[in-house]
Amino acid sequence: MLGLDEFIAQACEVDHTGEASKGFYERRGLDSSPGTDGAVLRNDKGKFIAGGNQLVDSGVPFTNVSGSRHLTHPAFLPNRRQVKIMDCCNGLLLCSSYVAGDHGDVFRYIVCNPATEEWAEFPYCGYSGLVANARLCFDPAVSPHFHVFLLPVADICITGVHVYSSETGSWVHKEKRWSGTIDVANDRSTVYLNGYLHFCAIVDGSDGRLAAVDKEGGARTNFRVPDGLDVGFIQLSQGCLHYAGFDTDDDNVVRLLVYVLKDYDRKEWILKHSVETSHLLGGRHIEYLDEDFDWIAIHPECDLIFFAVAQEDITFMCYDMDSGQVKVMCNLEDSNQAYFPYVPLYEELQSLHK
Repeated sequence: MLGLDEFIAQACEVDHTGEASKGFYERRGLDSSPGTDGAVLRNDKGKFIAGGNQLVDSGVPFTNVSGSRHLTHPAFLPNRRQVKIMDCCNGLLLCSSYVAGDHGDVFRYIVCNPATEEWAEFPYCGYSGLVANARLCFDPAVSPHFHVFLLPVADICITGVHVYSSETGSWVHKEKRWSGTIDVANDRSTVYLNGYLHFCAIVDGSDGRLAAVDKEGGARTNFRVPDGLDVGFIQLSQGCLHYAGFDTDDDNVVRLLVYVLKDYDRKEWILKHSVETSHLLGGRHIEYLDEDFDWIAIHPECDLIFFAVAQEDITFMCYDMDSGQVKVMCNLEDSNQAYFPYVPLYEELQSLHK
């Protein structure tokens, strides 16, 4: 059996440019400068602030799966102000940007493919209220087209959905409320599966649910997470929805539990893995997991978990569920950033252009 170092080395492919092609893009924190014509985004701490300003000229931080960090410069993008990565899905990046207009800066979205240097720009939907999150949904095995979801909120409740389709080139607006009150519980944790955007939700004031809305914005549902794990993290791995969280047993031992939804229609969670937190953290002690532990990703093709631990410094770590090995990858600059898992897509898409 390969050791964790060798396993990660095999996963770190190098393309013709010499750059590591698998890893994590970093999204800088949001600032407080308002946009002229864009949504007001709510940050991960539950406050409401405007879009941020990760400048393309300054480079975008990228950490490959071997642990090395460098800046990437997407020079192929058109000249825009305040380009910032918002999401990543199956090799495509969703970015926000501003362009100069007759009456000031105008907000725009860009979806791009760093591997092929293709991109597409489209306008904002026109909604001027609060938005819980903006998510890119794309499955190249199903369609060459992508969708962008916006979830508007009012009074701590999702009031509808706005969906952009690259196939139609237009937005769909569905303002019908969910059955009951639903809010997003974790802005960083979403999954696109079976044509639905899934996210951790608070339903009627209670945690412990997953909500889903389809790409037409019409069909919506919600269902329970595994018992006892009301606060958790969802990812798509090996074609199945995964849910991970921490649980304290009767002996006061904290364990990481990972469940998988192999039969999606039956909504029956199966326990896939369990490990004591003391081993997961390499012997480190963390008093407040909710503050000092940050999920990054579950590998899309194998049983690796990537996460960050904040103590004296911020450590990027990897855990192999098969072998039980733990590896320190590198030190990160800021645990308040969102890190998007990225695997390149070298296929040219009709929904994008150079």
